[in-house]
Amino acid sequence: MNYQKRLYALGEILEEDSIDGFLIEDPTDIFYLTGVELSTGRLIIHSRGAHLVVDGRYYEACAGIHFLTVVLWDQDVLSDLLLDDLSHIKSFAFCSEKTTYQRFQDLEKVAAKVHSEQPHRELELMPSEDFALQLRSIKNDEEVELLAEAADLGSKGFDYICSILKEGVTEADVVRELIIFWRKNKAQGLAFEPIVAFGASSSMPHYHPKEKKLERGMPILLDIGVKLNHYHSDMTRVVFLGEPDPKMKEIYEIVKGAQDAALQICKPGTRVGDLDMEARIWISDRGYGENFTHGLGHGIGLDVHELPVIRSATKYDSVVLQPGMAITVEPGIYLPQIGGVRIEDTVVITKDGHRNLTNRPKELTII
Repeated sequence: MNYQKRLYALGEILEEDSIDGFLIEDPTDIFYLTGVELSTGRLIIHSRGAHLVVDGRYYEACAGIHFLTVVLWDQDVLSDLLLDDLSHIKSFAFCSEKTTYQRFQDLEKVAAKVHSEQPHRELELMPSEDFALQLRSIKNDEEVELLAEAADLGSKGFDYICSILKEGVTEADVVRELIIFWRKNKAQGLAFEPIVAFGASSSMPHYHPKEKKLERGMPILLDIGVKLNHYHSDMTRVVFLGEPDPKMKEIYEIVKGAQDAALQICKPGTRVGDLDMEARIWISDRGYGENFTHGLGHGIGLDVHELPVIRSATKYDSVVLQPGMAITVEPGIYLPQIGGVRIEDTVVITKDGHRNLTNRPKELTII
């Protein structure tokens, strides 16, 4: 990865917004911009480069990074930097969505100290957008291939689950076996806790697997994702052990049709609000609008949930799909006490459409 290029791109965004310095404390954002894996640290982007503040656990490993000035953490390190090496910074931005009130108060104390020691200088604290997350929403070719590898391992996990489904197996059994399978195949970890829901439990979108046993006729909802080489997969399928209830067959075909309709307009220039509405209208026109209770999808990458948020009637409504965006498309219908269906693929927007990374059948499947 060309981390210097990413730092430069973020620097250009700051310059356009007249921001002299930007504080980043999210470890995933720091990794994206530097390639450094930290549990905690501070990255300051400014017009003359970038300073990375780390504690003693990471200092030796980071000290040799030629495109960063690496500083050892102490209690006053931020104010000391702003008084000395970074004295050119007058507007100092931080991500308003990721900074707690307590952390903001700490920054106010830093600004007050700078002003007390340099009375001629006013350090302006600027709550700002998450510029790093915005950059992360557009994947380069290397990232797309890493996402594809994660999606492939995720899909193989789905195949493995289908091979072990039988009467009497529990939801928790399936989760345990899946984790072992992925670990044996070099996964870093889970993208999220797997959702394995049998029968009527599939009507709960964020269900937690239990010791519930599989019986014939039950729907089996599988929402699973794996982390591989720092990138995440996310997919959902519903299969059936034996002949399903006619109502489940009906909503299955409606959800499949809704996803097909949305995928037809998964291309550059489509507003995410319109993408969400395409699936929502399809489901509403068939009488189940009130049973589609979540957004159509989300961005995915170094985190399993990233920008863009795929939902209408929100502040993200007018965001336009661009080549390089990786998103999930996951409409669903949930009928309490009966069951639910969600079908989810991860796709990457290309210059003339999209590439589906999930690549597993979506025809109604009876095991």
